[in-house]
Amino acid sequence: MAYSAGSLVAVLAIMTLTVSAVSAGEAHEATSPSIQKLLSRVEAARPVEMDAIVSSFIQENQDGLPIIEDSLVTFVYHGTVALRATVPSDINRWDNKTHVMHRLGETDLYYLTLAMPGDARIDYKLYVDGLWMLDPMNEQTVRGGFGDNSAFAMPLYEPSPEIEFVDSIPHGTVEEHTFNSEIIVGARKVQVYLPYGYRPLRIREEAALAGGGTQVIKDEFAGTYPVVFVQDGGEYITLASMVNVLDNIIHEERIPPVVAVFVDPVDRNYEYFLNKDYERVLLEEILPFVSENYDISNEPAKRAIMGASLGGAISAMISLNHPEIFGKCGSQSGAFGVNDMELIQRVLNEPKGKVDFYLDCGTFGDLTDENRALADALKKKKYNFVYSEFNEGHSWGNWRAHVDDMLVFFWGK
Repeated sequence: MAYSAGSLVAVLAIMTLTVSAVSAGEAHEATSPSIQKLLSRVEAARPVEMDAIVSSFIQENQDGLPIIEDSLVTFVYHGTVALRATVPSDINRWDNKTHVMHRLGETDLYYLTLAMPGDARIDYKLYVDGLWMLDPMNEQTVRGGFGDNSAFAMPLYEPSPEIEFVDSIPHGTVEEHTFNSEIIVGARKVQVYLPYGYRPLRIREEAALAGGGTQVIKDEFAGTYPVVFVQDGGEYITLASMVNVLDNIIHEERIPPVVAVFVDPVDRNYEYFLNKDYERVLLEEILPFVSENYDISNEPAKRAIMGASLGGAISAMISLNHPEIFGKCGSQSGAFGVNDMELIQRVLNEPKGKVDFYLDCGTFGDLTDENRALADALKKKKYNFVYSEFNEGHSWGNWRAHVDDMLVFFWGK
């Protein structure tokens, strides 16, 4: 279909109205001015000219794919498609049957245009004739729990510089331990982040003996540093760049120096599915081990527990069970629907505990409804909490961008 100048203005006006109506967590097919212009050129060309026109279009846009136009994103695939090409992503919960790409006339170029919120950031892949692939024309990738994904951000998205390694500032250290539990059998990795300048303090008390000399009656750490216990600890280091975040926001004095304990699961789904045995591992084995070897605070207000998805759910359970140990709890895209929304019902039906909650969640293909339900329950019971939604998905690319928000909520100056 070819457009005259006047009709193209009309299309753009309609498109603008459509785009302005896109709200949080919504995406729908729309019309791209760039694609319509290309289609007009192809339809007016002779068959022998089509390949050159498509190649020229790709060359012109090679530094800007997918194509972002205001609140529109256009995915492009150039190649032979025998059956179908789709765009699985955060938007459609990685469904490889929806968001089908359209063939541009009689060419071998396929495209899909979506209208989206202007501050969205999305992970995606292409799915072509049964083959998953990174977008070959997009150099931007982000690491996820199942490997690398292609990614893009809309114009109003604000990047998160705190996730980047900054060579010019002082850095903390990470000490690695292999921890063997007697409660849940199996060796797990526990990594302890110590902020730059970490100086443990000890309190030592002696009593005089009747026959002369002294006896040590107290020799323990002073409880100097706030501490956060992190579920899926290794992934928070590798995929969420949390060590970089800690280094940067401590250096910027957005939070005081903090110790972080990154705990890996042995059997994640088993342990994090509101499992009391995992709670015992953390409280009866890992916490005492860390307390004996590092100068961490005993005050609940200076102890936090956090995680993502099921890791957020188990963190919430432990803090609700033991507010005398953890006075801060952080959850990113928490799986609060488990066990028929058990945790939400507990918040509503049990006496209010002295715990501050940080919650965030994506609006695309995420556990948004159950996170909103928990936020409503916390509000009803007058907890101190913050809840934020972002136009992103259930992904590490989302979570890593907001670790600083959580830590600042806990202990920000």
